[in-house]
Amino acid sequence: MSITISLQFPAGRYVAASWSDKNTVEWPPHPARLCLGLLDALHKAGEPADEREQLLWLCRQKPPILIVPSKTLITEALLDGVYVPQNPSNAESINASRKARSFPTVFLDSDEPTVFFQWPDIELSDNDFSCLSKLLGRVPRLGHSSSVVMVTLRKTPPDLSASWQCFSPISAEILRTPDFQLRVPWDGLIESAEAAFDAKGREDERLELVDRFLKAGTRLREGRTLKAAASPRGRHDPHHQWCGYSEVSSSETYRTPWDSHVLLLEKTSGTSLGLESIWQISETFHRTLIDRWSRNPSLGQIPAWLSGHSQRVGESGSTAPTSLPHLSIFPLAHVDAFVTHCDGHLLGLGLALPRPEIAGVSVPEFRITWRNALTALLNEDEQVELCPADKSWRWCLRPVSSVSPPKALRAKRWTGASCHWASVTPVILDQHPKPHFRKDPVKWEESCQNILRTSCARIGIQEPQKVMVSAHSALHGVPTSYSFEAPEKRLGRPARFHIHAILEFSEPVEGPLMLGSGRYRGYGLFMPLLQHSGSVIR
Repeated sequence: MSITISLQFPAGRYVAASWSDKNTVEWPPHPARLCLGLLDALHKAGEPADEREQLLWLCRQKPPILIVPSKTLITEALLDGVYVPQNPSNAESINASRKARSFPTVFLDSDEPTVFFQWPDIELSDNDFSCLSKLLGRVPRLGHSSSVVMVTLRKTPPDLSASWQCFSPISAEILRTPDFQLRVPWDGLIESAEAAFDAKGREDERLELVDRFLKAGTRLREGRTLKAAASPRGRHDPHHQWCGYSEVSSSETYRTPWDSHVLLLEKTSGTSLGLESIWQISETFHRTLIDRWSRNPSLGQIPAWLSGHSQRVGESGSTAPTSLPHLSIFPLAHVDAFVTHCDGHLLGLGLALPRPEIAGVSVPEFRITWRNALTALLNEDEQVELCPADKSWRWCLRPVSSVSPPKALRAKRWTGASCHWASVTPVILDQHPKPHFRKDPVKWEESCQNILRTSCARIGIQEPQKVMVSAHSALHGVPTSYSFEAPEKRLGRPARFHIHAILEFSEPVEGPLMLGSGRYRGYGLFMPLLQHSGSVIR
């Protein structure tokens, strides 16, 4: 059995500010916000004992699955310049003039439920179901008072089409970086909220602040009005627990050999480096991983999907490059398609793991091995220090844990499904384009395009219907292709050629997307250009 709580907004809008930025809308709605709304409805109803018990039971459950409309079906906007009166006050010297405010809003369908919180595999008796339904029916709004809501409890999951997004909670273990984090219910949220919201204490504090400013009024310039200081918001907020969420992949998208659930490591200290240094950085990280693994004999031989090398049969200690996809290390750079002030500096490293079925291992074995690798790699503070042999630079990395990190440190920045992709680092072509550029530029460009199409087919995705190549990237902050040093020359062979590209596919491709010979060391990384309302956006 499962239960689903559906939310319908009759006014066609959801108004709520995000936790970290009051000018950004909280979307999707946080599950904890729903439970706090239920608490408000419970108190206004006189706190029926049976309904309170159901609310406490709901907070003890695991974080729910979220289902919301796709980006093409909603519109996010910031309604600014809205003037509202200040709260009334008994102090005559308090200025009560109107004040401009802004309201972050999501506009959506008003005729149908548009937000679903789903708890699969849960047991609820008919009496408890009826009691919880009664409490949910008392919730008048969610977020701002203008966000009128109708909340319904159902036993069957909604029948939704592919135009919806499904977000699932992920484990708190450091195995991958979530797309975002949401405040979720927990056993103790209700008690914490009731203790934080002390009406008498809040009023006493307000009066004390007003009295303090009134007493100081004689020392101010004549004619200057006084305003009551607002109480710090965090002082009266309940304790919150956060849970990482990731979007469930759609079956209609093409997938690269790497899992979309990547692990992002942010640079906490060290030398400031640009994109041109990614080959040296990734090589240093790879050597560090191998070294840390080898220090623990109980772990055995490092698997090929981590090291990129498999042991040759009959030759003890001898290894050879594996032909199967393996761990790819890619840069997290300050680049963007529209923000012109980006400078391309590195904020950290991303780790893309091959999907278990591609690596040829079972899911349990895959998870255990990756957990062992992280245990060997990270110290007690969950950090790893990188330093090359010449000690020319030093980095300290740790898994991203911030609630609102920079865009480059968000998994969706690199894994979002899209039809349009632009290169962040140049692609090292698997073959040399022919003829030479100076002999026939047109055929040379066609040769580059064909090589890139073959590279897409080599990693198991569709060939792009359109390929554009250039020495310059379409992203701001990315250096030209000739600014990147070619990897070390192979004995007896010329230096590899690398170039920037833009790919356009007929069907969405889910990242991360890396192409070319350097795809495991940060070269050939692409960033998705997501589509919304017919235009290409970030």
